Amino acid sequence: MLDWITRSYPVAVVRRFVELELLDRSFGLAAQAFVALLPLVIIVVSVFATSNGQVIADQIIDRFGIEGPAQGSVRALFESPVATFAISWSALLLIAYSAFSLSRKLSRAYGAIFMLPPLARNELWRGLVWVGLQVVMLTLTSGLRSLWRNNDGAFIQAIAVIALLAAWFALDAFGLKLLVPTISRRLLLPTAAVSLIGRIGLLGWAAVYMPRTLESKAEQFGPIGVTFALFTLILVGVVVTLLAPLLVAVWDQRRRGVLADAVGVAQTT
Repeated sequence: MLDWITRSYPVAVVRRFVELELLDRSFGLAAQAFVALLPLVIIVVSVFATSNGQVIADQIIDRFGIEGPAQGSVRALFESPVATFAISWSALLLIAYSAFSLSRKLSRAYGAIFMLPPLARNELWRGLVWVGLQVVMLTLTSGLRSLWRNNDGAFIQAIAVIALLAAWFALDAFGLKLLVPTISRRLLLPTAAVSLIGRIGLLGWAAVYMPRTLESKAEQFGPIGVTFALFTLILVGVVVTLLAPLLVAVWDQRRRGVLADAVGVAQTT
C-alpha cells in the first residue's frame, strides 16, 4: 500500500515540484513580475487613458469592493503627481529589460518542467513578443472583466465571459509556444486547458481572499500593505502558472516512462 502511494501521480507531482525547486522559482518570478510587468501595464494604461495611475487604482477598488480608508492607500500607491510624458527613459528601459529577463527565466522553468530546451540565443525575440503579449492581454482581459461585472444585459455578460475564457486559453497556448518552441501539441493544448481551469480557480480565490486582505493590510501598513497583498496575488498566480504545466508534464512523462527511468538512474548513481 505504501509503495503504491509513493508511486502515485499526486506524489510524483509533489516530488517533481520539489526537485525543480518551483516554489523558489515562483518567488523569483513573482518578484520580477511585480517590478516589471505591473509597471509596464501602468505605463501603457496611463498613456492611452491619459491618466497618472488613477485608472489602475479605480479598477482595483472596484474589482475587490474596497471601502473606507483602504481606498486612500490604494490610490496613494498608484497615483503619481508626475505626468506620463515625464517618465524617465532609463527607468522605462530598465523595466523593459526586467520584463524580458522574466520571459527568459520563465522559459527555463517551462523547459525544466517539460524536459525541453529553453529559448536559444537566436530565439530571444520570442521573449520580447511574450512581454508585449502579456501587457496587451492584461489590459484586454481587465476590460472584459469590467464589461462582465458592470453590464446588466445577460447576453453581453455571456459574450464577455466567453471572450475572457477564450482570451485566457489563447494567451496561455500562444505564450507557452513562444517560450518553449519545441513543445508538441500533445502537451500544449492540455496545458492551456489546465491553465484556464487554474485561472478560474485563482479568480474565485482572489474574490474571497483579496478584499479583506487588501483592506486589513492597507489599514495596518498603508500603501506598503497594499503592495504586500498584491504581491501575494501575483505569487499565487505564478504558482498556478507553473503548476498547470507540471500536472500535464508529469502525467505525460509517467505515461511514457520518462520519470521512472530518471528515478531509476538517480537511484543507481
